[in-house]
Amino acid sequence: MAVSGVAEHTQRRSGAYWRDLVLGRLLPSLFFSLFLARELVLLWGGVQGVRRPADLLFVLQQALALAYFTMLVVLYAVRLPQRGTDHRLAVIFIAFSGTFAAIGASLLPGGTRREELVLAADILATAGLAYSVWALAYLRRSFSIIPEARRLVTGGPYGLSRHPVYLGEVATAIGVNLATAGWLSALAIVYFVACELMRIRWEERILALTFPSDYPKYARRVPRYLPNPFARS
Repeated sequence: MAVSGVAEHTQRRSGAYWRDLVLGRLLPSLFFSLFLARELVLLWGGVQGVRRPADLLFVLQQALALAYFTMLVVLYAVRLPQRGTDHRLAVIFIAFSGTFAAIGASLLPGGTRREELVLAADILATAGLAYSVWALAYLRRSFSIIPEARRLVTGGPYGLSRHPVYLGEVATAIGVNLATAGWLSALAIVYFVACELMRIRWEERILALTFPSDYPKYARRVPRYLPNPFARS
């Protein structure tokens, strides 16, 4: 009887298990692996193309982008089970379409290169990537694109502001497109930022419901958007 009960339990959970494995882990990891491979090529080309000190900033930016996408591939594969989530169709659509808008903005036609903005754009993009990588290093196995709760992270950059990954991604997206964006790219970035703001609100609601004792105290102490190094620990 015990063996039969275990077998029935395994069969009942097998559908959810395979959906999570394929849709929640394998496919996202494979998707971000494409960008990881692209960053490897760009980094190698950047290293070979170093001719002046300014080129080193581009190499650093590509190295950080490689670290960012490597972490996404790994974290999606090993992330913790969710404890709270918002799987409304509109939420899923906005979360993923916003991500794709940020990734695809630099590929849209119509932009011209503005040399006077190149250095500032590279510095902003590099700083945004560095901040995102730092935040992912603390978020680790709790990462997701859809608003979900796995554990409450309050250390490192999460002690400065409540959404450092989003902040770093916004800075990166603006920096990458600042010197070259046309109207289409600018609209894609505006859409991306709007999606990030909505994701922040939805994520906070899920975290407050999942951690009703700890999250409200954390939210009162740490600002939502811009880092505050004087926030009480």
